[in-house]
Formats: sequence, structure tokens, C-alpha cells
Amino acid sequence: MKNIFTFRAASIAAQEADDSYIVGFADSRSQPQEYIILQRSVYPDGEPDEDEPDTYFLEINDQATSGYGGIQSATLSQDSFTLVLADDNEYSDGLTAVTVRFDAAQLPADLKQYLGQIFHGTDCTFTAS
Repeated sequence: MKNIFTFRAASIAAQEADDSYIVGFADSRSQPQEYIILQRSVYPDGEPDEDEPDTYFLEINDQATSGYGGIQSATLSQDSFTLVLADDNEYSDGLTAVTVRFDAAQLPADLKQYLGQIFHGTDCTFTAS
């Protein structure tokens, strides 16, 4: 049985900060209850630190549901963003997918670029239409 987490985003952010690419979707700008955050380090010298995985980090609503990697595919469309989680991820507790719905007018112009940077060179297949 599929266990899909779906919510409507009131806020979408895409930026580079603190040597990381960060993309976030939240149901509220001020007091989010439902959210996802994707983050990946930017390596100034081109190489990750020894203690840091060379992949993205995903958080779903809470740090208890977070971890490195674990996404099979990510799809960005005009009004939604869907993550299909890998069966062997270590943090989702049975969750199979996440779908975020939003108004197309909310999309930051550089969202596709940041998502591409986050998933570049990983096992996650990223598509955008």
C-alpha cells in the first residue's frame, strides 16, 4: 500500500546560503506545520569533507523524518513537486512519496536550477517540465 504525504505550499524558497543549496516548501510563511527541506553542500574546493556524504539531505516536517539520499525520483511541474522515495531509505517510516501542490505564480525563477544542483550526480532522477 502506498503511503503518500501531500500538502499545499504557501511558501517556496530556493537559495544558496551557508555554503549550501537549499530548497524549501512550507504550508505557512510564519508557522509551518507541514514542510520539506532539501539541502546540499556547495564544495568550494570541489570535494566534500570526509565526514559529509556527497549527496542531498531531506527533512520532512521534523528532524526525526530526515536523512541523506533516499529519493528515487523528483519531478517538478507547473503546479506540483513530487518525490518518490526509495524503498531502502532509512528515515521515512513507510512513506513512499511526497507531493507538494502550489500555484504556478509562486515558483521562484531559479527553483529548477537549485533542484538540479541538489540532485546532480546522485541516484535521484530529476525531471522538470
